[in-house]
This record gives sequence, structure tokens and C-alpha cells, in this order.
Amino acid sequence: MLRFDISQQYKGIGVSKGLHRGLLVYNDDILLLEEGMGLGACAVQKGGCTHFTSIKSIKKEGDSLQVVCSLDKRLEWKVLGIRSSIFTRIQEYIATYIYMKQEKWQEGLLRLGEFLRKPFKVETCFVQSPYLGEIRINYEIGSQEIKVNLSFETDKKGCRLFVMNELGGSIFNQAIISGEMAESPSGWQKIDAPSEFYSNAHSLAFTMVERDVPDNVKSKLYWGRELVSGHYCWAGFESEITCASLKFENYRYSIKFREVAKCE
Repeated sequence: MLRFDISQQYKGIGVSKGLHRGLLVYNDDILLLEEGMGLGACAVQKGGCTHFTSIKSIKKEGDSLQVVCSLDKRLEWKVLGIRSSIFTRIQEYIATYIYMKQEKWQEGLLRLGEFLRKPFKVETCFVQSPYLGEIRINYEIGSQEIKVNLSFETDKKGCRLFVMNELGGSIFNQAIISGEMAESPSGWQKIDAPSEFYSNAHSLAFTMVERDVPDNVKSKLYWGRELVSGHYCWAGFESEITCASLKFENYRYSIKFREVAKCE
């Protein structure tokens, strides 16, 4: 049986350890996240850096959760134990303009990154940063569907918002495309057909469906999976949102789960 919750105490595992997660997903009390960010976790790219959120408040009313988050954590990269703004900007450029746009290269880039990580002691860290904006999320929780209503406000121009819906990459290790079993995508890839992630161990699949996009917002939908031992272990869906103004309200989407017979 699926169960959903959110917590200011749980801050994940893997390279993103230390960050607050979005909605947590359990099946028979087994947490299904691994290194995933949960449902409705957000990040913003601005000025060559990626900023993440801290949960400021959680209000529960029946089957509804209202969560307020501040964008006040910045991702930085360390090389040989030293924080490097130059290397951070290089990594951001590669992720945005090469990794995200060259789907055929993604697996090779992951392998190259893993090869270089150990000798150069490449690590991530998350530092406190000046307040960049506020995100308000309302979750309506059903037995197999989560309806998400998200609003965003900032006083900084040029922000790109990413809404992440990620669960465990070794748990959800297969894909279903247009109703047929398929190989999981590597990295982030654009969604071209009805797509789900599937867990044979839990006989469970999940997908994302946009319900309402505000007039001043443009969104692109991606899905992806990364599985690198000891570092990355997530599978999920992401919205890349650009906004013509400094705020928007009521970006709505659903995360839908369904039981699927085990594959032999």
C-alpha cells in the first residue's frame, strides 16, 4: 500500500545528501526514493549556478499538504577538496548545454565523469546562499494519484525553474513507453510518447501528467534515469519552466501510480 509524507528532517543520500526532499513515497513502509529528490522538489538555474530549496513550513489538512520553500541553497563543486567557482560554472555549462541537449552522449559523459571523480577528488556541496525566491506547493494526496499545484515568485530576472519528481533508480529500473516495456532513458531526455517508470520488485509504475500551465509560463517535459554506484541512483520526470514575469501561480500536474503485473 502506498503512503506519502514530507519531512524537514529527511535530507536524502548520495551526492545530493543535505538537501530537503519533496514528497516522500513509501510502499508497505519501504521508502522508494534512494537518491531521488522526491515529488515536487525544485531547483533554479541563475547566473551559472543552481540553487535548491529549504522547507520553511508544512501544513497538513486532511489529505492536503501545503509546503512553503525558500530558494537559499547553492550547489558548488570541490576539486581536490577545494571549492571552485570556475569548475562549478564549467559543470553547469556542460550539464545545461551539452548533457541535456545531446541525448546520445549522456551515458558516455556519465562514465567519463565517474572516471575523473576519484583521482581529482571531485565532490559536491551545498552552501547557504542569499534568498532567491519562494515556492509554494499544495499536494492533494489520493491513493494512487498526487495532484500538485505549484506557485513561484522571485525578484531576480533570468531564472529557470526545474520541478523534479524523482524516485529510486535501482527500484524503478525499467520503462514503459506507449504501453510497451522498454529500456529506461539515460540522463534527461525529452518525452515524445506516453512514458512510465516501472519497478518489477514492487509491481508498480508511475508517470507525470501536466494538467494546467499558466499563460505566462512555458514548460518542457523530460524523463531520465541515472545509476552510478555510490553517487547517482534516481529515476523520474522533470519540468523545465521559463516565466515571462517574475512570478506565476497554479502550475498544476499529477503524478500517477498504477499496479502492474510482474514481468518474468
